[in-house]
Amino acid sequence: MSWVQYVLVGLVLATMVALVLYRARVQAGARDLVGFLGEVKGEVLKITWPTRDELRKATMVILVFVIVVAVIIGAMDLILQWILVSLPSKIS
Repeated sequence: MSWVQYVLVGLVLATMVALVLYRARVQAGARDLVGFLGEVKGEVLKITWPTRDELRKATMVILVFVIVVAVIIGAMDLILQWILVSLPSKIS
């Protein structure tokens, strides 16, 4: 056998070992994924979903809060605009 044949045999053996190791790694990853998905399913079953009435009330609270914050920011904008733009132009 020539050295080229030895190199080719070595490459084939190295490739086979790499494939066996890769397959074991993929199988371990698949087992981990299946375990993870099982845990996710268990956690989803523990969730208590709000009723339609609770959801409606929470939505109204959020909408009122957003409107209040918008009014406060708008008032601050008008006041600061008057202080920083209109008032100095009247003084000059």
